[in-house]
Amino acid sequence: MHPRNPYRIPPDFKELALKFPEFRKHAKQKLSGKIEIDFKDAAAVRALSTVLLKRDFNLEVELPPDRLVPTLPLRINYLLWVEDLLQSAKPATEQLVHGIDIGTGACCIYPILAARMKGWHFTATETDEVNFKCSMDTVERNCLQTHVTVIKVPAESMLCGNIDTTKQYDFTMCNPPFFDSDSFGPKSRSEKRPLPMCPKSGGSASATEIAVKGGEVKFIENLIKECHDLKLCVRLFTTMVGHKSSLVPIKALLKEAGACSLNETEFCQGRTTRWGLAWTFCDNIELASPPQSQRKTHAKGPPPLNYSISRERWSSKGEFSVACVLLKSVELLNSLKMEIRKVKEKKDRKAVEFIAKENTWSNQRRRQREEKRIANQGFEQPELKKAKIDAATPEQQSNHKFCLKGLMLVEETDENFISLQLQWIEGGLGRESMNQILQYMKNHLFEK
Repeated sequence: MHPRNPYRIPPDFKELALKFPEFRKHAKQKLSGKIEIDFKDAAAVRALSTVLLKRDFNLEVELPPDRLVPTLPLRINYLLWVEDLLQSAKPATEQLVHGIDIGTGACCIYPILAARMKGWHFTATETDEVNFKCSMDTVERNCLQTHVTVIKVPAESMLCGNIDTTKQYDFTMCNPPFFDSDSFGPKSRSEKRPLPMCPKSGGSASATEIAVKGGEVKFIENLIKECHDLKLCVRLFTTMVGHKSSLVPIKALLKEAGACSLNETEFCQGRTTRWGLAWTFCDNIELASPPQSQRKTHAKGPPPLNYSISRERWSSKGEFSVACVLLKSVELLNSLKMEIRKVKEKKDRKAVEFIAKENTWSNQRRRQREEKRIANQGFEQPELKKAKIDAATPEQQSNHKFCLKGLMLVEETDENFISLQLQWIEGGLGRESMNQILQYMKNHLFEK
């Protein structure tokens, strides 16, 4: 998940169910009291996307039942990646951003999100009549006509003949059909196997949205050919890729087409993984990897570290509540000279982001022994020794703004247990740094 994605912390389904009746009818309560939905139910996923758009972005959207349901974490991951690329390729003095969305879908999801979040301008194309009408209605309903223009285009062309080539565009976006229509459909002898849904969780789509002749590789090959003809008016071209096996042939096609620079990333959200490819034909643009994807070892992002605190063990610390555990945990982070930023507050679920400007968590026991020895002997610690303890990696030393960013989530799992989770976001040594910080907190949470 991108560090700036607001859904790094999953939405509170209980809160959504209480606030939105249209979501409440799909919500189910487990025996533990936790509220959940069936992500294989397209109607439930459609309701979730609709209420999140309304609550978090003030966007009123109606999604038709027979079209692809846009899941927000993935769409926002894609937009934030494009923003990172633009920051490295676009002069800071230029404020206006104009993008092209190829095949905008049933609710013009990328343009309306980008317009609301970033103030970007978009030209959105669509071949399907139902999608075109729904997207037009969505743009008008949310009064975004000054930022988003939706164009009905023929299926034979993606870009050529569909856009005003006298204008300059910053980028293109595309979410192509992932499957090959020739091999798409029932495989059993009985011919009764249902068509696969895309995405697998809560899928609902028309055949043209998820399948095309030749699959995504052929689709993107045709896109690359058209991009080459428009290289003078578009700076960056991007596309999503649904299958990892498609990356190698697509990158070979880009090199053959003469792309000056390429960029590849991975979009991870829950159990779904997609990939992004960006390229340019401008020799003055270098598509460097955005910060969060530079280290391949953490491309997917390490899973959070979890520490379960029982009511029995906490009994000597006072009230057993999320607020009290969070307060004590924040005190420990403050003792490590961390900067704390509140992210989300609920009665049974609280989260904070912490930022370290230097490595204060490594070798804590050694530090304490050194401090005790110095106090007892009454002389200053040698500078060389202190430098060794506080040493940071060259990558950290070159970053003057921060050394490490992380997220701490404190959540009540049931009446007798509270979960403390540490999630690495950026910097440091990834999961290793989180593990050292969690070990420090475990050692000090129950000090007498």
